[in-house]
Amino acid sequence: MLTLTDRASVSRALSDTTLDLDLRALIGLRAWQLHVEQGRPIGTRFRLVVVQGGDTPDVINTALGFAITGARAEGHSYDWIEDHSLYFEVAYGSDDGGLTRVFVENGPGTELGIHSLCLAHFWPADEERQG
Repeated sequence: MLTLTDRASVSRALSDTTLDLDLRALIGLRAWQLHVEQGRPIGTRFRLVVVQGGDTPDVINTALGFAITGARAEGHSYDWIEDHSLYFEVAYGSDDGGLTRVFVENGPGTELGIHSLCLAHFWPADEERQG
């Protein structure tokens, strides 16, 4: 599990050669888009979370601050889910304008609840989302 909430944590993730190159590219792309293009610097109102194989529902839900999987999972409150092949991207917005992007590893070791959610509701990255 990775929780990226400031520039230093994003920089560490981008330079971590043990992380998948595609994941690092996604992290860099979203941090750039939201910070530079939309003026939303990473911090308390914008964060990136990476769910990796082996992460448990408790670990995932604690990192997010709300239950997305497991017995206490809340309803499907995401804005959209996009398929990036090796990772899904789940977008959450909050009433106060905060943003959370969750990258979910698309693999057999990924927690079943969140993986099933992504598989059932994703939108292909190469197709334009409606709405």
